[in-house]
Amino acid sequence: MPDRGALFGDGAPADEDAIAFGEGAITLWANLLTLMATHLCEQGTPKAEVLDMLTLLQDTNEATIRSPRAKASAASHLMAVYTALEIS
Repeated sequence: MPDRGALFGDGAPADEDAIAFGEGAITLWANLLTLMATHLCEQGTPKAEVLDMLTLLQDTNEATIRSPRAKASAASHLMAVYTALEIS
């Protein structure tokens, strides 16, 4: 199991396994988020409401993710979901 400190940027030494684990978790989260957002839209939730949920999630991530690298990765993935829904 990767060192929790390495994943969340609290000063513990970060090794490549921990970084890869964190990036993989963020990618998995983004893929799940994409599926959920698509499902909500397909089930009749107004697109604007789903986009508002994504904006709230981005605000929460900004406030709670301590690692700058993880924060940037999550923001990038979230923006890709937001953009895909916005143009669909």
